[in-house]
Amino acid sequence: MPNRALWQRIAILLLMPVLSLPALAANLTVTPLSDGVYLLRSERAVEGFGLVSGNGLIVQTAPHKAVLIDTPWDNSDVDTLFSWLESQRLSLEAVVVTHSHEDAGGHLARFHSKNIPSWTFELTNEYLTQKGETPAQHTFSDSAWVVPEMIEVFYPGPGHTLDNSVVWVKKHNLLFGGCFIRELATLSLGYTAEGDVRAWPESVSRVTEYFPEVQRVVPGHGKVGDAALLSHTRELALKMLP
Repeated sequence: MPNRALWQRIAILLLMPVLSLPALAANLTVTPLSDGVYLLRSERAVEGFGLVSGNGLIVQTAPHKAVLIDTPWDNSDVDTLFSWLESQRLSLEAVVVTHSHEDAGGHLARFHSKNIPSWTFELTNEYLTQKGETPAQHTFSDSAWVVPEMIEVFYPGPGHTLDNSVVWVKKHNLLFGGCFIRELATLSLGYTAEGDVRAWPESVSRVTEYFPEVQRVVPGHGKVGDAALLSHTRELALKMLP
């Protein structure tokens, strides 16, 4: 019969995978979605919408490498993210920005200062420059592999914004839809002043055609779901049309 000390050691070993994810700041959390894929969630009070959470993604691409999809909302959250990556012995090999809003493409200078390259759609870079924000270092016009055969960026057409793009994580059949895709719980398209609701349904259809193997979808805000988020977003946009 094992003694008490042995049982204590066994309990510690069983808890180690959980403890390997340190607690982050109150407004920034990291949650494992699957092996090597983490949901990054940050929060900010937004006028007219209240406290809003925004989703990003960390995808491990090699034993000690990862790609960040969409930056945290606030500059202080970037510090917290870097500390978490260091604790996990991960270094970023790229940052992908899905549109020019601050919940997706802010603070790129912080990443460039660490020699981390960044990618975005060409129109997003124009908008970042117009806003006085740091532009990405690499752009694409239609689609591109950020990490060959692992992470692909795709521009489907206008929707939430004129420049919104999506990201395909091939190994996991996972689509990061960003703010272009709405969670199932919402019946609203959210902020559309810089978008094109008329074009949005067809843009969603292009995503479905381009990535027919989608099994999991991460929206820009709210809960992760499956491919139903694509049809849900398309239907929401159709209902807004005259």
